[in-house]
Amino acid sequence: MIKSEERKIIMREDERDVSDDYLQDVQKMQEIARRQSEKMAALGQLAGGIAHDFNNQLMSIIGNATMIQRTDDLTKIKDYAERIIHISQSTASLTKKIMMFSKKESSNNKPINLKSVMDNTFTMVESIISKKIELSYRYGASSKTILGDEALIENLIVNMILNSRDAMGDSFGKIDAGTYDTVVFSDMVLSHGEILKPGQYITVYVEDNGVGIKEDVVMKIFEPYYTTKSKSKGTGLGLSVVFGTVKSHSGFINVKSKVGSGTRFEIFLPVHNKKQKPEAETKIDIKSNLIMLVDDDADVLDVEAEILEDLGYDVIKFIRPLEALEYYRKYSRKIAFSVIDLSMPVITGKQLYEEMQKVNKKSKAFFITGFAKQSDYEELERRGEIIIQKPFTYEDLSVQIAKIYM
Repeated sequence: MIKSEERKIIMREDERDVSDDYLQDVQKMQEIARRQSEKMAALGQLAGGIAHDFNNQLMSIIGNATMIQRTDDLTKIKDYAERIIHISQSTASLTKKIMMFSKKESSNNKPINLKSVMDNTFTMVESIISKKIELSYRYGASSKTILGDEALIENLIVNMILNSRDAMGDSFGKIDAGTYDTVVFSDMVLSHGEILKPGQYITVYVEDNGVGIKEDVVMKIFEPYYTTKSKSKGTGLGLSVVFGTVKSHSGFINVKSKVGSGTRFEIFLPVHNKKQKPEAETKIDIKSNLIMLVDDDADVLDVEAEILEDLGYDVIKFIRPLEALEYYRKYSRKIAFSVIDLSMPVITGKQLYEEMQKVNKKSKAFFITGFAKQSDYEELERRGEIIIQKPFTYEDLSVQIAKIYM
């Protein structure tokens, strides 16, 4: 019979072979749990920030709508209505920023001259930035063309400069910015764990000698609503929007920072190799006044139909894309053109349009969207199709319809 003390020794010997694997498994599980906890904290932070901003804006919309109900004064009604439009556009801007972070927002990418955009942006920034800040800029890259959206790139540069300015506080500081050519031959790990893929890039950099960023903060700075600033100095969406913009341009971003010495942001944008492509023909001969409107949201469908009717068109509207397709198969010759929502259940707007073209190769449409798969959006853009972002105004729709008649 083995004594109790001897049994303990034998058990330790038997377990020694598996102890290392066991510890590794425990460590992996702890790491997964830690990452999940951080992810949930980030989602909670995002949800809280969105709820705060949207509730404020909804309160203002509901308040102004209520005042419209309580007055017969036409002047006041117009004032309240203008406020609602303004607030709604602000809400749309907030949504756009969030979608840019989540990489779902489709930017209007086309060949642009990056040097021209940056030259103009820095000229503008120089006139508004504090005299305490010494700003230097040099476009050193030999390549100038990228596939991008001028407005988004301009907003990205402004955000980066303002972020560097804020890092100075109220003291004197220096910001250096510019570009240079970069060729990446193998995968590179960036500051936040993303992999920079091989390719030819224009690197855009913005460097300051401000307070710097702590190492544990670097991994969080691109999260929406994460900010180290006081509430009065920012919403926390700036760098998350920068990140979303970079991703919508198929680019990458890297951060180098040292507390007390400053921070350097590097943005890698793919060089665009120019290819000639035929321009899409958008002019059509319209003899009918009938528009087929397809949108899966009943409330939106009704107001879109009213706007089109107010513009002088007859409208046949559908909430189900398959019913619209069935109607089109019977009466395609009567329809001047169609207005189609891109994101719909069962079949997407793009798929509906492709089926319509099988019925009538000369079918014409333009698309409206509040959210679309990037691939659908970009493919339709390459074809030269017209796409309008929701929410749009009466004037926006009128202008786009006019383009069809040009």
